[in-house]
Amino acid sequence: MTYDETRRTLTARPNVSAIRMAMRFRRMTKADLARASKLSKGTVGNVLNGTRRSFNPETANAIADALDLPAGDLFVLEPLRVAVTRSVA
Repeated sequence: MTYDETRRTLTARPNVSAIRMAMRFRRMTKADLARASKLSKGTVGNVLNGTRRSFNPETANAIADALDLPAGDLFVLEPLRVAVTRSVA
């Protein structure tokens, strides 16, 4: 499965406690994680504060790479559920 196929069909739900534990182990702040993952401080804050509950797989991989851990240890991939609406003409 290619990245484009994965991104369109899966969403990544963070395991916040595992991410925080990895950050503590590596003595990283939110700013350090943002810099290492090349994500914004806001995105990292959304992951850690639970503001957003799902992210694209690219974001999950960036955080996992920055923490030098497999993404599967920090995120759970789930099928993306999209509501389909029909317009009435």
